[in-house]
Amino acid sequence: PGRGAEPALVAEPRLRPPEERLAKPRGEALLADFAAGGGSSSSLQPKTLDGVFCFGGDEEEHVAKAAAARSAEDPRAQVLGMLKLADIHAQAGRLQEAAKEVEDAQSLIRELRFEEGRACILVLIAKIYAKQGKLSTADQLDEALDLAVEAQEKFQKFGAKKCEAAALLALAAVRHVAGNYEDGNLAAKEAQVLLEEMGEASAVAEVYHVVADGYLLRDDTKRASTWVSKAKEIQQDLGNRRKVAECLHRLGEIDIRANDRAKAAATLSEARSVFKEIGDLKGELVVLKTLQDFHLKKGRLAEAIGIGQEMVTTCHDIGDTRGEGNALMSLAELLLEKEEIDLCEKVLKTAHQVFTKCRDADGVGKVMTLGAHLKNAALKRQIKESITANADQAHYPVHHMVELGLQQRTAEAFAALKTGL
Repeated sequence: PGRGAEPALVAEPRLRPPEERLAKPRGEALLADFAAGGGSSSSLQPKTLDGVFCFGGDEEEHVAKAAAARSAEDPRAQVLGMLKLADIHAQAGRLQEAAKEVEDAQSLIRELRFEEGRACILVLIAKIYAKQGKLSTADQLDEALDLAVEAQEKFQKFGAKKCEAAALLALAAVRHVAGNYEDGNLAAKEAQVLLEEMGEASAVAEVYHVVADGYLLRDDTKRASTWVSKAKEIQQDLGNRRKVAECLHRLGEIDIRANDRAKAAATLSEARSVFKEIGDLKGELVVLKTLQDFHLKKGRLAEAIGIGQEMVTTCHDIGDTRGEGNALMSLAELLLEKEEIDLCEKVLKTAHQVFTKCRDADGVGKVMTLGAHLKNAALKRQIKESITANADQAHYPVHHMVELGLQQRTAEAFAALKTGL
């Protein structure tokens, strides 16, 4: 698509004539119309257009709000609930799920001629483009920039400041991916000013994360770490310990990237401790995975296996059956690499039971595949043990026995060849 065209992901909605759109309530008034229409769940619905975008916060709480909006009678509320869920997915990096929600919302937007919903979609698509790094051509770059700029202008007209800030952050992310870091930071600064005017301190912390993303794109880990630390300070002042732990986890990842392994180990351990103290097992699990990868990169297989065992227990404790099966599979792979054949077999059997329990056919298939590798490894071990035992009995070193075996097979092959001739 050329400059100014709608993206292929979402078709151009049919908008009402200008005179009809001017008569339609906008911004807070629009959502006030349906905020009370959702029965007992109305308190969970976004009360303003600004409620669509998350700016961090607790994912479960945002999901609950999105679900409440989607169950409302007003179809505009349903659209905004779908778009909120799309933003949740995009923020978590689940881009396919985000795109699916956007596509589903688009069909309703066409029917409703819902201009505010269309503006939200422009932000979300620009966000998805930036997260995918989908800016390999000049047309794609122009398209993503146009989407974010158009959305910002629309939200400015609607008077939805938080949505305008979301559009500016999407614009910043696109500019960063395109290598235009200065202009990207300027857009982020504009978003920061808007959010500070609204008293949205936690959202300002999310702006700092976007700035850090830009520095990471150019491998400036020092400045990226500085901005994440600023975000952490805000969350500390707000008393949001979960967000503090998330910032610590991100700082640990940046330390790994900077090859400061001692600092990374300390920071990740601190992040894990905070998650554990507040009882956030899911957060702790994310940190455990990072720690495991960290140990594997350093070649510390035993430590990685130990963490793998903790990950299995944590998944079990939070009731994530499929996650438990995947953790068991990862653990089995590490045990196989260390040639812990018997223990690997026990772990695989448990994984098979877990995947069967949750009816995960793909998981069962993975168990069978790794099981085949395990049988080969077990067979190799048996051969090696047999050769060693025979060598001891015959008083020959193992390598001599192997050489004698090769010599014998070579002689037999030559004899067979001569006979054939």
